[in-house]
Amino acid sequence: MRKGYASSFVIPAAIGMVCLWQAPVSAEDGTEPAASPATTPALAEVVVITATAAAAQDGAGEGPGAWMPLGSEPFGKELFSTWVPVPNGESGAPRQGWLGTADGFFTREAHLAYTYVDAPGSDFHQGLARFHHPLSRRLWAGLEVPFYQDRGGASDFGDVTLNTQVMLAETRNLSLNAGVGWRLPTGSASFGNEIFAAQPQLNLFTDIGGGFSLRGRVAYEFPDSGAPESFILNGAIGQTVTDHDRAPLGDLTWYVASTWREFEDGPTFVSITPGMRTHLGRNLFLLAGIEIPLTNTDRFFREGFTVQLVQGF
Repeated sequence: MRKGYASSFVIPAAIGMVCLWQAPVSAEDGTEPAASPATTPALAEVVVITATAAAAQDGAGEGPGAWMPLGSEPFGKELFSTWVPVPNGESGAPRQGWLGTADGFFTREAHLAYTYVDAPGSDFHQGLARFHHPLSRRLWAGLEVPFYQDRGGASDFGDVTLNTQVMLAETRNLSLNAGVGWRLPTGSASFGNEIFAAQPQLNLFTDIGGGFSLRGRVAYEFPDSGAPESFILNGAIGQTVTDHDRAPLGDLTWYVASTWREFEDGPTFVSITPGMRTHLGRNLFLLAGIEIPLTNTDRFFREGFTVQLVQGF
């Protein structure tokens, strides 16, 4: 477990106390009273200790590469600053991706996933590579490449998705970003691909205590090629129950995600995805999950199994 943050107003308040204390107060004869030699070092020492403790609790540390919360400074100030990984939440919930839900935070990772879908007619298999790279503390880009798709013995390349995001606000317990997912028509229509779509989105992560975290997405997708538009609402809750260093069961996490997707011309798609994540060692993670549709399984699929490896760097 990590120590919690002090309130963000501690350091400004301490500095303000120094300024007020040092401000000259004119006596009736126009002279300035001399400060007490005993009082000056004592107060200064209290202020330094308070500021140092607050910075340490905030995870700020020292030096230009230390992490600091985002949100209170002018927005453009951190636009091109070098990305710094965010420490775990106060209760120890790490900012790590799960299957079946969205990330409100930035990561620098490479993913390799295999998915099997039990669908009406022919089953579906997919191999997916994903790359996450923060461009700065405020800007992030991700690329999803479905390099292999198979249905009924026929195989193809899928539609690539480019995700672009900007961090709106970030504290130790909260990350909130907004962005657009761009689906590019790189696959064939016979596999349900060859669609260009833009998906504006708002993504959230928050540590709620006890190693639990909540995350989710609100989005709307605008496709071309006559495909229906859709509203997407996603949420997930999970708990991390072991420390990072306890590989191969480090950062052991269980979670349940749920997705509701309302298509413009119907039908409605609702699913739940129970899953797990564990740290195998050397920042290599294993994820597994099963997505279970709750509505219209005859039009979508019965269940989908995914196994994924994630390498952080």
